[in-house]
Amino acid sequence: MSNHFMQETRYRLTAMLEERRPVDGLLGLPAFFTLILLAFMVLNSREDFSRENLIRLEREAQSHLDQGHFVEARLAAMRLMQDGESNSRAILIEAKALRGMGRESDALRLLARIAPNDGPGYAPAHVIQATILMAQKTPDVQAAYDHIHKALLSDPASQDAQELAARFAAGQRRWPTVLAHLDKMELKKRPDLLLMKATALQFSGQEEAAVEFAHEAENALRNMSKSATANGSEVRFSIAVSLSLQRKFGEAVEWIIGSTHGNPTREERQLVGGIYLSWSRHLKQQISSNRMEVLKLLEQGIQISPESQDLIMAFLGDCEELTSDPADRQKYVERILSNGGISTSFLHYYLGVMDWKQGNRESAKSHFELASSLNPGFKVIGNNLAMAIASVSTDRVELEKALAMINELLEQEPENPFFLDTRGHVYAKLGRYKEAVGDFERSLPNARDKTACHVKLADLYEQLGMKDMASKHRSESLVHTADATGATSAAR
Repeated sequence: MSNHFMQETRYRLTAMLEERRPVDGLLGLPAFFTLILLAFMVLNSREDFSRENLIRLEREAQSHLDQGHFVEARLAAMRLMQDGESNSRAILIEAKALRGMGRESDALRLLARIAPNDGPGYAPAHVIQATILMAQKTPDVQAAYDHIHKALLSDPASQDAQELAARFAAGQRRWPTVLAHLDKMELKKRPDLLLMKATALQFSGQEEAAVEFAHEAENALRNMSKSATANGSEVRFSIAVSLSLQRKFGEAVEWIIGSTHGNPTREERQLVGGIYLSWSRHLKQQISSNRMEVLKLLEQGIQISPESQDLIMAFLGDCEELTSDPADRQKYVERILSNGGISTSFLHYYLGVMDWKQGNRESAKSHFELASSLNPGFKVIGNNLAMAIASVSTDRVELEKALAMINELLEQEPENPFFLDTRGHVYAKLGRYKEAVGDFERSLPNARDKTACHVKLADLYEQLGMKDMASKHRSESLVHTADATGATSAAR
C-alpha cells in the first residue's frame, strides 16, 4: 500500500512540474505539500504517543521498584521493552527487581547485555554489577573493581561510579584515591560524602581541612535531623562522627548518650567506644600528654563498650608502657577487665603474655586456652595460643591442632609476619623443616626480631644439612645483635 502511495505521489509531482500551464501547476503545489505535511503529522503523533507511553511505563516500573514491589516492577520493565525498542533503563529496572527478588545471578546475566565483562558498556549497569558482586556472601572484589573501572571509562562524569569507586577505595584505606574521586563530585547535598572526605583528609594528614569538612557535614546533618523523614539513628551517629572528626570528643559522647532512650544499644556502645579510642589516640599525640589520662579515657570507653576489642588492646598496650611495679599493673588490669565476657578473655590473654615473658610457658598456654575459649576467632589470641602449643607441647595431635589454627589465620592474612613466624615454629616442632624454612624466610623482611629469626633459620638449615646457609644466617644474627646493642647505647 505504501508503494502504491509513493508511486502515485511521484506521478502527480512529475505531472505538475511538466504542466504547460505554470500557474495551475503552482496552484497545485501547496495542496501537495499540505498532503505531505498531514502525513508527517500523523506519523509524528504516533511517535509522540509511543514516547509518552514509554515514559509512563518507565515511571510505573520505577514506582513499583521504589515501593519494593519487585515482581510488578519487573513486569512493567518487560512491557517497557516490548512497547519500544529494548532500552538500557528498562534493563536496569528489571535487573534491580531481580536483585530485590534474590535472583542476583539472573540480574548479573541481564546486565551483561549492556555492560559486558570484556569492555566498557553502559556505566549505570557496570555500577549495579559491582554493587551486587560486593554484596555477595563471598565478595568478588576483583570483578567488582573491574566493573567500577569500566563504568568510569564509559562515563567519567558518572556520579554513581565516582561514589562507588570512592567507597571501594575507602574500604581498602587508599585515602588519596578516595580524595581523587570525591574531588570530582558535588558534595553539598551529601553529608555522608562530606564525612567520607573529612575522614580521608584526616588519615592523609590534612587535619585542618578534615575539621572544615566535618563541620560542614555536621551543619547539613543537623538540618536533616529536623526533618521527619530523616533516618534518626543514622543521622545521630553521623553527627557524633562529625563532632569526633572536629576533635570535639566530649561533645560527641554527650550527643550520643544524651539522645539514647533507655540502655544503649550495641551499635551505640560501639560508636561511643570508637570515640573514646580516637580521643585517647589524639591525646597521646600531644606533646604534654599524660599516660594516666590516656588510660583513664580508655577505661571509660571500656566501661561503656566492654565488647570493644580495639579499645581493650589499646588499653593493654598502654598499660605496658607504665613504669609502675608489674604487680600493681596486673592489679589495675584485673580491676578493669574482670567484668566478664570478652573483657575477661583479654584479661587471660594479658596474664598469658605476662607468664610468657617470665618464662612460665605452661601457665601462659593455659591462659591463652582460656582466652581463646571465651573469645574464639580473635587473631592475636589464636596466634599466641598456637605459638604456646609449639613451645611446650610434644603431642603431635595438639601440634596438628595448632597448625590448623595458624593456617586458618594465614588464609585471612597470607603475608602477616607474626603468623608466618608462628607457623614456622609449629612446622619445626613437627619436624617439617623445609616448610619451616619457607615461612621464616617469608617473615624475615618484616620480622620484629630479626636476630631471633636468623638464629632459627641457622638451626633449621643445620638440620637440613645446608651448612653454608646455616653459617650465613648465624653471621647475620650477630650483625643484627651488634646493631641493636649500638642503638641501645646511643639511646642512653
